[in-house]
Amino acid sequence: METQSITLARATPGRLITANLDGSLNLVWDEATIRIALYDLGHLAMLLDEWCAEEEPGLLRCGYYRLMQSPDGGIQLWLNKTGLCLSRDDLQILTGLIRTAEALLEAPIPQQQTLPFGLGYHRLAAPARNRQWAN
Repeated sequence: METQSITLARATPGRLITANLDGSLNLVWDEATIRIALYDLGHLAMLLDEWCAEEEPGLLRCGYYRLMQSPDGGIQLWLNKTGLCLSRDDLQILTGLIRTAEALLEAPIPQQQTLPFGLGYHRLAAPARNRQWAN
């Protein structure tokens, strides 16, 4: 089944966040694609902000998201039962992606001109009356 999606934020071709037509989000990180509910994006953003504010605590948890130090010095991000091993640079890239996607989703919808056939179509004037058909 083919699903259509809209790219919200992109760091590299293999690291991006897309919005699906069914209202869910996809976090694409190299070879992994993780589906995130739209209402959970704020929880993930809050968790990443807390991690940055508290200068890397041992473990943070928000809902079913967990962020912890890994034994090799990296950072593990667990999204329910799926985990990503990240470096500190990767975590900054991911945080930027999440913030960009969240800002786009919270922005007001721009007002568009109301034209009968959408933008780009010009209004057509009525053709001039032909004299032979005039009464």
